[in-house]
Amino acid sequence: MIRRCTLLLLIFCALLFPHQVRASNFIADYNVDYAIAPNGSSIVTQKISLTNQFTNLYPKQYEVTIDTTNINNIIAYDNKGMITPKIDQKDGKTEIILQFNDKVVGLGKTLSFELRYEQGDIAEKHGNIWEVNIPGIENDPTIGTYTVEIRTPPNFGPVAYMKPEPASGRKWIKNQMVDGGISAAYGNKQEYIAELSYDLENTKLTRALYEIALPPDTPFQQIQIRSIEPKPIETKLDADGNWMATYSLEGSQKMRVVAKLAIATFVKPRQDFKSNDIIPTDYLSVQQFWETEDPGIKKIASQYKTPREIFDFVTATLSYNFERTKEMYKRYGAKETLKNPKDALCSEFTDLFVALARASGIPAREAVGYAFTTNTQLRPTTNYGDILHSWPEYYNSAQKQWIPVDPTWAKTTKGIDYFDILDFNHIAFVLHGVSSDYPYPAGSFKQGSIPKKNVSVQFSEKAIQTEAQSLKTTITIPSKIMLGSILEGSVSVQNTSGTSVNDVLISIYAEPFIFTSSKKEPYIPPYGTVTIPLTIHTTGLIPKEKGKVTVTTNADVTTQYFTLTPRWTLLAPIALVILGFLLFLWTIFKKR
Repeated sequence: MIRRCTLLLLIFCALLFPHQVRASNFIADYNVDYAIAPNGSSIVTQKISLTNQFTNLYPKQYEVTIDTTNINNIIAYDNKGMITPKIDQKDGKTEIILQFNDKVVGLGKTLSFELRYEQGDIAEKHGNIWEVNIPGIENDPTIGTYTVEIRTPPNFGPVAYMKPEPASGRKWIKNQMVDGGISAAYGNKQEYIAELSYDLENTKLTRALYEIALPPDTPFQQIQIRSIEPKPIETKLDADGNWMATYSLEGSQKMRVVAKLAIATFVKPRQDFKSNDIIPTDYLSVQQFWETEDPGIKKIASQYKTPREIFDFVTATLSYNFERTKEMYKRYGAKETLKNPKDALCSEFTDLFVALARASGIPAREAVGYAFTTNTQLRPTTNYGDILHSWPEYYNSAQKQWIPVDPTWAKTTKGIDYFDILDFNHIAFVLHGVSSDYPYPAGSFKQGSIPKKNVSVQFSEKAIQTEAQSLKTTITIPSKIMLGSILEGSVSVQNTSGTSVNDVLISIYAEPFIFTSSKKEPYIPPYGTVTIPLTIHTTGLIPKEKGKVTVTTNADVTTQYFTLTPRWTLLAPIALVILGFLLFLWTIFKKR
């Protein structure tokens, strides 16, 4: 949780000449060290030097206000010994007042002192990930230098990201702290357990098909479907990579689909994820909420040509309206957002980014899903029954990859970098690119006028084990085939597991005829099916009575046999009829 601190309020004594004394009469230099224990508790040590700008002044008192009450064991001292701090904790803040023992007088003279305390909310563990948030500081001209160093224990694991990176070795400097402080995370991946409910209703009198979107795999998240009830009749990928599950509902039928998921999130792209090539024009077109042909949108887009420039414009232009989170949700779209820049939610930040990017020739789309937050003032989400959040993605053609960014949280955290790297806390439920509002995310399938929770997401209490992949191959062919005719059928490979399967090689071989075929399917979603049609030309010159089709799916082999019938067998019934008729005639003539 990032907290801004009001760092310096000094009371000074004037010698000889009575005049107004200001904090600007001194320059304060800070060296702040955060030593974090294995349990997350932090010892904060501030080494401060106050340098006189006049000959007849000396500092008498120092005050600091920190936006938390989770502070204990405060000690301080200067060159003359220990200082007994005065502490006042109220309204979520801690005020510390120090009366100096030492009196340092003279132009350029420096009073050095140290303030040390234990703070319990600098480092917090959420699931698998340790997060460290160092408060930013006010842009106070009386602050000279300001450096920060962080020391973490080995049990925190590897550094996932630091926002921003240290400016000098292992230290951050004043400008970085003024721009928003430090946000860091330690660990390899975050793991969640989720339960999503989808309430479907067929208001027609006849049977109809309905689709729901299950959270998909992306370069930054991996999904396992632990269970889904009832099971869909089919699952397929749409153009954006969403997992679309289809259900059949009878007339006037209601159905609740409950999906239980295991989700892993990453801050660096997964090496095992296969990104498909895109059709750029699909992600540059005009859509509802993305009015790329609007003159105002086009004018701004002509000035900003890179994703970074567009991101910075959006964060600088829009302001988040927290009051709207208490109201019924309404989406404005990019055009209306420019008319009301102070009235934005995450959807407005996203829509404006997507529209400007598309108008600049940069493929862009929207992700809608869940975002974990411990402070809705710093990292807000919309909350109408379910906690949802939206953020844009732009397509990096060099990397052939969609890159997620979050201008909303960059704005509300006052400068934390959500462009170069995201975090472990974003889970995409749906991706909107070909359409700006379809498919609908989990949390949108509600019945009745009273909002209710259809989304439950929690950190996994234990490591998630990857489910074994399972493919089922089915060969559909006639049991009998006439030699010389065409054998028509199909081969279906279904992913019966709750996890996606990459690079499925399907090889087909038939005998006694010369027939081979192969196909490499780059990706099959959970419960998804790949169907390959079969067309095999037979010949009437092969004497065998049996034939077979063999399918090798990766390393698994499936065989289906069929019976071969020679063409002459078609004449047998006719021959028998003719023979019977001839016998009948012979019998008649014999009697005569």
